[in-house]
Amino acid sequence: MLNNTKSIENKDYAELKENLVSLFNIVIEDNKKINIADVDNLRKMSIAIKAFDLVSFSMSIFAYVNYKLNKLNYYKTLAILNDAKYLAVSSASYPAQKINNFFTGLIEFEEGNFDVSLELINRALNIIVSDEYDFNEKISEIEDKIKKLQQKKIISSEKPSFIPKHHGEDPLIALLKVGRTIALETNLDNLLTIIAQEIKLALDADRCTVFLLDEEKNELWSKVALGMNTKEIRFDSSLGLAGHVATTGETVNIKEAYKDKRFNKEIDKKSGYVTKSILCMPIRNMSHQIVGVFQVLNKKDGYFTEKDEDLLIAIGSSAGIALENATLFNKQKQFIEEQKLLLSSFVDTLSASIDARDKITSGHSKRVTMYTMLICDKLNFDDKQKEVIRQASLLHDIGKIGIRDSVLQKEGKLTDEEYKHIQQHVKITYDILSRIYFSKEYEDIARIAASHHEKFDGSGYFRKLAGHKIPLGGRILAVSDVFDAITSKRHYRSKMPIEKAIDILIKDSGTHFDKEMVDTFLSIETDKIINVMITDNKKLEENDRIVLSNYTLLNLHSLIVNHNEREHTSEEDRFISTFLKYYNDDIEQNKDE
Repeated sequence: MLNNTKSIENKDYAELKENLVSLFNIVIEDNKKINIADVDNLRKMSIAIKAFDLVSFSMSIFAYVNYKLNKLNYYKTLAILNDAKYLAVSSASYPAQKINNFFTGLIEFEEGNFDVSLELINRALNIIVSDEYDFNEKISEIEDKIKKLQQKKIISSEKPSFIPKHHGEDPLIALLKVGRTIALETNLDNLLTIIAQEIKLALDADRCTVFLLDEEKNELWSKVALGMNTKEIRFDSSLGLAGHVATTGETVNIKEAYKDKRFNKEIDKKSGYVTKSILCMPIRNMSHQIVGVFQVLNKKDGYFTEKDEDLLIAIGSSAGIALENATLFNKQKQFIEEQKLLLSSFVDTLSASIDARDKITSGHSKRVTMYTMLICDKLNFDDKQKEVIRQASLLHDIGKIGIRDSVLQKEGKLTDEEYKHIQQHVKITYDILSRIYFSKEYEDIARIAASHHEKFDGSGYFRKLAGHKIPLGGRILAVSDVFDAITSKRHYRSKMPIEKAIDILIKDSGTHFDKEMVDTFLSIETDKIINVMITDNKKLEENDRIVLSNYTLLNLHSLIVNHNEREHTSEEDRFISTFLKYYNDDIEQNKDE
């Protein structure tokens, strides 16, 4: 949203607004008393203090007075009003929107578009602001004129004669469609497509390409070339007609392209397309700088006319601002993505640095994160929620940086004092992460990471949270962390048999763990579980993956625990042996070490 009145000096703003209101009242009474230079001067003063609502106000008055006194072209008038509308909406100014709708309605009335006129004026009336904008007398005047025209049956249902007749789309509708659509679109590729398509229809042309100027590379480029099988066109910004227009700012209207030396025939040679007539026009931003070029090809019924040029100017005014905004939005989005990658790289490095302190526990944070993501996928979390939990998972043991090596790497059972010492790593994790600045969407990382040793019954540490007071990410982490710990080798023990590991999760559901998180984890297909376990050792063979994908951890537990109650099928035996082949694989390796 554009800066509004809050950031400017009240005195300057109030004085400018008072002058504009005075001008507005004069225009309503008798627009012939207005000096257009005075209006434009107020516009420039509004720009100087960045009062964009007043810039919109002044532009709406300027467009109407210029139209009435200087007979400004209808399409050019609409272009100015479109710019004013954009500023009014962007600055969230209801008075500016009210004024814009009102003057646009007056223009439409003058052009004979009575239904459109009344609709716009009614919109203006429905926007509630102060009484300083009094339309009532003018509204009554318009309504009386329309009633008389209706009584005399002068008003017909036919389109007004000022609209050019062609086989393409009604240009007024095209203007409205483009204005409505581009105001909501921030994706640059989509925006280019929309604008090109609407211009093609409105001008009854065979093709339209919207080129943008890449100042860094000194190139014109486009991802839109309707009718051409290409994803992107790029060429030096000095080449061809588009280059000429981008360099000079001149509008070029050519009836026979191949007779013009400025036309670049190479694009036709590559595409097989034959260009005949061309209308090429610069795209400008609010600062009147050239940001691109419209290139419309092959008018279907003759040649491009002056009315086509006027229509393209009207569309281009709004399109230029929208394209510039979309470009800036994309750059900002790219910057945010780069910052996220930087954060992710930083987190990965911190996580790896902790794991590197102890060869035995190496890879723990990575595996816990992978198990956690499998649970999140089962719960259908969105990408943003998953990313926060992923970062917290990777960093959940960062506090072990403050734990003595003699305790962290001790072979054998810990003493009570050593156990209390190692429990401190959760509090240290919280202290470290809470001192790192995270953007708002990542602000829960510290809380989630530091809650992985909380227990559902409140007997955990370090805050002794219980039930749903434990962050959801922390309840998931608790399951992943314990499962990886008991299914991995430690200094003081070997990994547990898989059925005993699953037993612990089931028996401690509702006390240590959130039962819903355990149930979700046990519903994960075993090929995905094995993929986590063997991440750093070997690859899961495709035939084995297919076998494992048909069973969950809960199925595995049931088959092993209840094997005495019924005989397994050959398929079940194959599943169990396949799972244990990978699960037990590193036991032999560890013995050798």
